[in-house]
Amino acid sequence: MSRFRVSARPKSAWSRPGPTARLTVGAVIIAMVGLFGLTEKSVFGVSIPWPHAALWGAVGWGMVGLALRPMLVLVVLGFAQDIAFVAPLGCFVLVNLAIYGLSAAASDQVDIESDPLLVWLVPTALTTAGFGAVWIIASSVADHAVQMWPLFLSLLSTLGLYFLVSGLFRLGRA
Repeated sequence: MSRFRVSARPKSAWSRPGPTARLTVGAVIIAMVGLFGLTEKSVFGVSIPWPHAALWGAVGWGMVGLALRPMLVLVVLGFAQDIAFVAPLGCFVLVNLAIYGLSAAASDQVDIESDPLLVWLVPTALTTAGFGAVWIIASSVADHAVQMWPLFLSLLSTLGLYFLVSGLFRLGRA
């Protein structure tokens, strides 16, 4: 009688470092994307929509659950966004933390990583909710409804790039 031995999959290079190192790498990526976003980007006079990379961290880091270090990083990134977009201080902090909390709540209720539909649906819904909150805050500060088209294009670029780099924002289960 032969026995089948199932061996564990070898760890990937990204899963070897601890959550602190992965959080730091994710924060640096978000900061770099944000810094490059401060310059005007256009091709043949057409403005290129730039992603709101802090939502990548809010959605991805929230999949682990609530933790203090990702929240502190999101607060710092939110204040940087407030300053960069000349928004009232705390607006982007509020959006980032709200999406982080919603992501943690969603991952606490269902196992998102094992369901092929939820792995696409939940980040899409959370990112859309984040942009909806940005639109509501911007419209209330401007005292009129701001244009939705530029925000929609940024939403598409944020989502498209999130699904490409989402693995970088997985901190691993505690």
